Amino acid sequence: MHEYGLVERVVAEIVGCLSREGGGAREIIEVHVKAGALEMHSREAFEQAWEVLARGTELERAALRLVVVPAAWACPACGAKGSCDAGEADVHQALPCVECPSCGAVAPVSGGLGIGDIEVVVEEPGDPVHA
Repeated sequence: MHEYGLVERVVAEIVGCLSREGGGAREIIEVHVKAGALEMHSREAFEQAWEVLARGTELERAALRLVVVPAAWACPACGAKGSCDAGEADVHQALPCVECPSCGAVAPVSGGLGIGDIEVVVEEPGDPVHA
């Protein structure tokens, strides 16, 4: 499952950041994650991987707040625009592209890639920890 590896890196980053921050006992309430739509096959698979991988960590009881960032394409030849879902573009390419359904030209894809803006909300007062 692709999401498993993706979530594994997210959990490791957060746990590492929390470890470096120290601070003793604290309750992690929520974890907010923005993930590109092209990075995952489904929201459900991402959430299931989170449940499995957060188990046994400080994140175990934290609610995952996942925001899926959409991907879009814009055709430079005819000006058509549209959204792009997982599987429509090869995310392993340096510049993912799709075929424009209007004219057949190559249309670059923007957005919808990577993991960003991870925010951890803790119970104690103060600023949230950012990973």
